[in-house]
Amino acid sequence: MGKANDATGVFELIEMRGGDACWPWKGGWGGRVRDPRPYFQYEGRRTQAYRVVYELVHGFTLTRDQYLMHSCDNGTAPIGCCNPKHLRIGNAAENAAEMVQRQRFGLPHMVVRNIRKLLGEGRPQHEIAQLYGVSRETISGIATGRVYKHAPDEEPDAPTDPAV
Repeated sequence: MGKANDATGVFELIEMRGGDACWPWKGGWGGRVRDPRPYFQYEGRRTQAYRVVYELVHGFTLTRDQYLMHSCDNGTAPIGCCNPKHLRIGNAAENAAEMVQRQRFGLPHMVVRNIRKLLGEGRPQHEIAQLYGVSRETISGIATGRVYKHAPDEEPDAPTDPAV
């Protein structure tokens, strides 16, 4: 029988880099389409790898209602950043709001804008769906405003640099 993993073994599966760089995960992934997060198994538990790292570095166990939120956009495959400097504690509402704000789910706003433009030009929904690799129902939802209503119709203005 093989030796059980110790929590500190998580560090053997991370490419720890210097400075403020992301620490890519080199171990196993969730394996499910909807859960492409890095996982580590120890003491009979399967836990998100960056959660194990955060708890070890900070010396306490997170509660079930505490979420870890990435300051980088490399929290999911293929990088799965485990740098504790890139993680902060949040709750479910903060996590959901940040997912929308940072476009970490579904279609990017730029794609939704392009779909709306094609709909406005009279392109058939099934053609647009095929073009973007989504269902016709998704295109219908965008057309009726049932989904992606949070996505702006226009590209936001680029921030101006006051130093220029």
